[in-house]
Amino acid sequence: MGMLTAIELQEQGMSLENQIGIHFSSNCYPPIPHQMIPTAVAAIEAYWEDELDKLIPLPQGVSFRGNTDVSARNVISSYYLGAWCESEMEDEEN
Repeated sequence: MGMLTAIELQEQGMSLENQIGIHFSSNCYPPIPHQMIPTAVAAIEAYWEDELDKLIPLPQGVSFRGNTDVSARNVISSYYLGAWCESEMEDEEN
C-alpha cells in the first residue's frame, strides 16, 4: 500500500472523494476520519492553483494546534496526498 496504491486509485476513474476515502482507510494508520475528505480535496485543489499557503477550514469540532483552519501545505504533507499533487510532466523533469 502507499504511493503505488494511491496512483492506482487515480487510474480507476473514480471520483477524487472516493479515491481519498480509500486512501484514508487503507493507506493511513491510524485511518483518517472520512469527515476530513473535503479538507483533503480543498488542499489538493489549492496545490493545483499554486496556493499552498491557503488556509483550509476544518470540519466543525476539529482543530489543528488550536486553530480551526490549516494550510494546504500542511494537509498535503500530513495526509500523504503527494500522489494527487504530482503531474506526469513533473515526473519527467526529475
